[in-house]
Amino acid sequence: MFATILRAGSAVGFSFVIGCSPVFAAGGHHAVDDAAILEPGQCELEGWFTRARGGERVFHAGAGCRVGPLELGVAGEHARPRGAGSESAWGLQAKWAQEVAKGFSVGLALSPVWAAHARPRYQGATLAGLATWVAHENVALHLNAGRDFVHRGDDENRYGVSAEWTGISGWSLVAERYKESQTHFARVGARWLAGENWSVDLSRAHRLTGPGVSNWTLGATWLLERK
Repeated sequence: MFATILRAGSAVGFSFVIGCSPVFAAGGHHAVDDAAILEPGQCELEGWFTRARGGERVFHAGAGCRVGPLELGVAGEHARPRGAGSESAWGLQAKWAQEVAKGFSVGLALSPVWAAHARPRYQGATLAGLATWVAHENVALHLNAGRDFVHRGDDENRYGVSAEWTGISGWSLVAERYKESQTHFARVGARWLAGENWSVDLSRAHRLTGPGVSNWTLGATWLLERK
């Protein structure tokens, strides 16, 4: 769900918190979002743990629900940089998506972020355009393009592309290439549908260029039906 919430802080060694896009990427913690939202009456809970090269750690928890034509969510992260004190932040998100042609959908996501122990607390917001093309019954391609509007700082573009393959029952594989927080990354990951309404994700993000660091992430997602 909250794909890139508070991610920029961790990408540059937790130096600041911006880039909060708590969105449904190809699921869970992945950086590239899909142009899809939950069905009416559905909610989702998620959590993940990221460990970066050098020992930095991030703990994430989030929740979101379908409300009318939108998916609304909230998420928080607690980061423990190497050799420094911990940092916490939280963010909100509103996401809209719609199929505009058979197999092709577009969407928008707006995500403001606040830091728990900073002045001012408001750190900025991310606005991103989303697109998904179901190229084959087992293959979906996702494209994101957006901008981080940093409060009292320099705004920055972000973008990414990903491919998702679901050719094995109960499993899906994701490959991403994206830029955020002045850093270019490539990520590969796998998701296991462990039960009817929950799944487990594991991925490796490799820094290509920029100040960010490579990392591993393990997460889980639970889908709930509102009565």
